[in-house]
Amino acid sequence: MASGGKVGVVIFFSISAWFFLDKEQTIKSNLKRVWIMERELLFWSLTLMAFYLMLDRACIDAKLMIKSIAPLSMSLWWYATAYAIFLALLPFLSKGLKALGRKYHLALAITVLIIRGLTSFIPGSLGGYPSINSSLTGVFGFIYLFIIISTYKWYMTPFTLKNIGVLLGTGIGLSLLFEFAPFRIRFKLRHYQRLEASHGHDRIRHLSAV
Repeated sequence: MASGGKVGVVIFFSISAWFFLDKEQTIKSNLKRVWIMERELLFWSLTLMAFYLMLDRACIDAKLMIKSIAPLSMSLWWYATAYAIFLALLPFLSKGLKALGRKYHLALAITVLIIRGLTSFIPGSLGGYPSINSSLTGVFGFIYLFIIISTYKWYMTPFTLKNIGVLLGTGIGLSLLFEFAPFRIRFKLRHYQRLEASHGHDRIRHLSAV
């Protein structure tokens, strides 16, 4: 039930996962992807560190400098680190899901949807935001999404435009509900607190008059 940037993360990862399912994943090819990511991230982290050292030294400390030297392994950017771990696990995950077959794959998808989906409506639960923040934005969240996406692509009939519209409308509606409901509740609590305070002052004035 997290909105905003979390939705963007899910969309961005889902696009990658969709194309991963089109071809067989090998250990060698995926480790190569991780190595390429390491070099790209190292270039950008060192470039940014040099930029801040020259223009705004106060924004960077020794801990951040150390992370900038090994950005992937030290999780300088959480998405890149989680994605790299997912890539390393992907050959085994893909083959394992294929080996399950349609029946058990669908059962697995339903199970994780219940665990991570329905429980997200219960604040503070296993699936409730923000208690799952670390897993939602980590490698376990990516594995969860991959299970769902592979189920759809391998075994389900493609959604129609009507299905997509209903799902999008439901998702946006629930997101708005969860975004604005807390504000509404806090507004009412403040209103009642002001009324109580006002009544308290009235009682004090009444007693003073007596």
